[in-house]
Amino acid sequence: MPRHINPNAERSAHAPYNFVPLPKRMFAVADADGEQGEPWTRHDQFVAGTHSGWIDLSIEALTPLYIRGAASPERDGSWLDRASRLRPDPDVTRDGVPIIPGSSLRGMVRTLVEILSFSKLQPVSEAKPFYRSVADDRIGKVYRSRMMRGGQKPRGGILHIRNGIVTISPREVVRVARSQLRDQIAFRDRTPPWPPQHTQCWVKRNRGSDTVSAISHSQPDGSGWYGGILVLTGYVPKKKREFVFLDLADATPTAIQVPDVIWTRFHDDDQITQWQEKAFPSDRPAGARRHAAGHLRDGEPVFYLVDDTCESEDNPDGLVFLGRAGMFRFPYDTSPRDLVQAVLFDNRLDLAEAIFGKVDVVRKSQPLDDNAAIKGRVRFEDAIATHGGPSWFEQNLVPSILSAPKPTAFQHYLTQDGRSPKDRLTTYLRGDHTTIRGHKLYWHRWVDDQGVSQIKAAKDHDKLLQDLDANNPTDTQHTVMRPIKAGVQFRGRIRFENLTDLELGAVLHALQLPDGCCHRLGMGKPLGLGSIRIHSRLQLVDRMARYQAWQPSGVEVNDVSSRFRTVFEEAMFAHARSSGELVSDGQKGLRRIARLDSLFHLLAWERRPDRDSTDYMDFEKREFHGRRVLPTPHAVAKAREPEWVSDPPLPRTAEGEHKSRPRPLIRGSAPRAEPVQAPLQAKPVGKGQERTGVLKRRGILWVAIIDGDLEQRDAEVVNQMRIPADCADGTKAKFYITEESKRVGIKCRFEG
Repeated sequence: MPRHINPNAERSAHAPYNFVPLPKRMFAVADADGEQGEPWTRHDQFVAGTHSGWIDLSIEALTPLYIRGAASPERDGSWLDRASRLRPDPDVTRDGVPIIPGSSLRGMVRTLVEILSFSKLQPVSEAKPFYRSVADDRIGKVYRSRMMRGGQKPRGGILHIRNGIVTISPREVVRVARSQLRDQIAFRDRTPPWPPQHTQCWVKRNRGSDTVSAISHSQPDGSGWYGGILVLTGYVPKKKREFVFLDLADATPTAIQVPDVIWTRFHDDDQITQWQEKAFPSDRPAGARRHAAGHLRDGEPVFYLVDDTCESEDNPDGLVFLGRAGMFRFPYDTSPRDLVQAVLFDNRLDLAEAIFGKVDVVRKSQPLDDNAAIKGRVRFEDAIATHGGPSWFEQNLVPSILSAPKPTAFQHYLTQDGRSPKDRLTTYLRGDHTTIRGHKLYWHRWVDDQGVSQIKAAKDHDKLLQDLDANNPTDTQHTVMRPIKAGVQFRGRIRFENLTDLELGAVLHALQLPDGCCHRLGMGKPLGLGSIRIHSRLQLVDRMARYQAWQPSGVEVNDVSSRFRTVFEEAMFAHARSSGELVSDGQKGLRRIARLDSLFHLLAWERRPDRDSTDYMDFEKREFHGRRVLPTPHAVAKAREPEWVSDPPLPRTAEGEHKSRPRPLIRGSAPRAEPVQAPLQAKPVGKGQERTGVLKRRGILWVAIIDGDLEQRDAEVVNQMRIPADCADGTKAKFYITEESKRVGIKCRFEG
């Protein structure tokens, strides 16, 4: 597995978050010894050898805490229809006492159980991130080469939506100089004005060119004029031209089908940018509303790219992607899920699923399993405030903008060799030897003597607050909140049934953190909100004693939580050692496992890093310049870095191969001899063939070496997730050839 290597001081980035490294192998409940016989399936009985009862929680807010409340009914009986970002009130009881919803506590505890127990990493996005670059670097070169697939630039066309089927009718596109538009259009803003965006116009073409000599917004007299739609693609420094989509169809006779997956992907949150939402609001153009701001609509002009190597049953015309400009954002080759070892998506049940339950995930390639859903055996009650009032809340405030995660910042989200220059960093390009960094968590960031001023919007706070309180605010980016004050204390309870020693130990470890560590909860964690301290008390109920006599309650008064914690620790140590995790005897408890020591550095409250070292990077200060790499939690906390087994992440070279890299070895192991391959009879590989071959590892991905291919090329396996988690390097298998050409090589489907 590629291991992250820290950058030096000059190449080091900083952020409010960091990552707990991925485990080498998942821990499955089948690996645990026990005689309880799958208690997660026996909810109708008390299972001998398991435990039922509750855990009392005492929670203190160390910083202001904010969990947005639900929409409330108005006096006339209607429901408050303001957008959620404009509702400042936190979650409270009917009497106005603040609460921490049980669902929030459940999510926080489950996340920690997943990390502590080496459970599956989920959910991991299967959507390929987007990129666009015109820089003269590796990404820029790849982008330019892919936007010229088969020597063809992106084309233009008009969208048509009929009965849920989306197509593009190709149109010829000509360019118009911005200097020819200045009399009609004021380019003062970075977003195009409506009109004349997407309005009818008429142009005269320059002979033998794709440019125009004249443009009119009213139908002119005379000949030589062509009708079309004006397309303004936004602000770019020194930009000279815009576009006109002519009413004349180009030489392509048939419409291009837009597959559902591409249509859906275009409208995902990480593809619809703030610029798109502002430039294409839901009420523009007049009389033809969009489904939502930034979405495409029927009759809209778009640019698109096709490639016959992308043709498939679901994509008959080989559409690569589409966008609103000639240089639209382009999907990478791989998704975050593709960059995680298959062994971490083991189909077996993990400890978090056994305790908290799971639902079946329906995929195209897999039928629905009626027995895949599991009911949880823990129930989290709301925690209600008991001390710190009656003035429970801060005043309404507008925090700094909290944006969505940016996994496209590969220098932060993917394992890197931080010693490398920016052009040698790994990305989501096919063939890069990398993986995602792991579980993302936020640092504790509160500075006591600064109070809530440290989270407020830096500019024009009071004006923003007044605007957001209005019925029709002009601001579209900020939110308003009324956090619960620091120092407020809550009491809650977790009830459980039929938990094994191991499972109960996992829950207790997630609640009872090492000394100096505290939990994070609620909104605003990147700004410093949501640090809480939890004290827990275990109460077990002896069901046999309770129901065999009238008087005994069955409640045990002795605190026996340490026994369950020990069982869990021992099981995790055994798993860590058997799976090759780095274990250090210089620490105590679970901190001896290096990846879990990273977790506890991230949760450190008393020895948290200074606020500046965990702040967001500043665009105005050009801190993103040079693609600086995010260090490990140990490095940020100024702690000694564990001696990770070295396996440097590497980008694929221009020739398509990695530079020479020694095979990573676990300490104490010997190099493994490669098996001698018998000579194979030559047989050309062609699309549509069913062939045998050998599965080989290339980093974290599988490739196939097809029998009879004299060049012994690495064939891309298009359905990586179908390969069993326990598959060994060198396994013989059957494959269906989906593509073969000199330009793209071989693509195949694993058949078993």
